[in-house]
Amino acid sequence: MTNLPNSYGPPGSGRTANGGPAYSANNRGSAGNRPGKKSRGKGRAQFGADNSNPNVKQVRLTLVFIDFWSALKVSFLVGLAQAIVVIIATFLLYLVFVQTGIFDRANSIVGQVVGGNGFDVRSILSMGQAVAFAAVAAVLNMVVITIMGAVVAVIYNLIARIVGGVKVGFESD
Repeated sequence: MTNLPNSYGPPGSGRTANGGPAYSANNRGSAGNRPGKKSRGKGRAQFGADNSNPNVKQVRLTLVFIDFWSALKVSFLVGLAQAIVVIIATFLLYLVFVQTGIFDRANSIVGQVVGGNGFDVRSILSMGQAVAFAAVAAVLNMVVITIMGAVVAVIYNLIARIVGGVKVGFESD
């Protein structure tokens, strides 16, 4: 049975989806058993060289493609989470500023600079206005984050075509 992804052959056939020979989990980590691959030398740590736990399976995969729609959905959800955090943080900071008297101190400082006592920060910036401004900024950030996630996926796919992707090693406990 082959342990490689996309293996379409029946168990024990020794063939992968592309028709090439399948490599077992025992020799996948060392380059010496694969045709056309050279050993990396004794001084470097090999992937899968830890034999202390025989139940740990290690796989080396190459990420060659990021689905555009998946990247778009994930980046949208990240942007939505950011928008919710910004709105809630603005609301909480406004409450903290009111409770600690920061607006009163700002009123006195501006009154001293301008020369009058008729200035009130809360008349200019009410809680509703602060949260509405934060909501507008959060929606704009959400749109930018969503678009940037899609653009990054497209750029990665173009680069992966040229260089072959990113090799990633995984272990299961």
